[in-house]
Amino acid sequence: MSYDNAFDGSALVRVAARLFAWHYDQQLVDGATIEPGSALAMHVARLTSDRYRHELAETLELVVQRAEVDPVFYSSRIPTHLGAVMSAVDQIEEIRLRLKGPRPVRAHGVARLRILLADGVGPFYIPGRRGLADALRAVLADL
Repeated sequence: MSYDNAFDGSALVRVAARLFAWHYDQQLVDGATIEPGSALAMHVARLTSDRYRHELAETLELVVQRAEVDPVFYSSRIPTHLGAVMSAVDQIEEIRLRLKGPRPVRAHGVARLRILLADGVGPFYIPGRRGLADALRAVLADL
């Protein structure tokens, strides 16, 4: 099954896969079993598709670029933490290369990265006990 081609699931399954993507990300990280034809299976197909992998790699490039500029006070986005992002630039680049490369990736690694990027109080945005570099090494191990 390929996300880039037609998917044999119902329209409802496709909609559920998009609407509840955050929930399916967490299920993947938690090791859920993937039933063929399910919304989770559709989500996995999307996460591992070449198109989505390249989009996510570009997002990571944008994260580094945005961390290097002054925060925009009129923006609704949460600014990334410059120190955290710059200290993890090697891991970010390694993940970008892995996502853009020809080898397949595991969906739960992509899901872990999506969760990390979406967590507005996580290490991309606020320095804390667990550093961004460590979190990204865990993503790399799961990819």
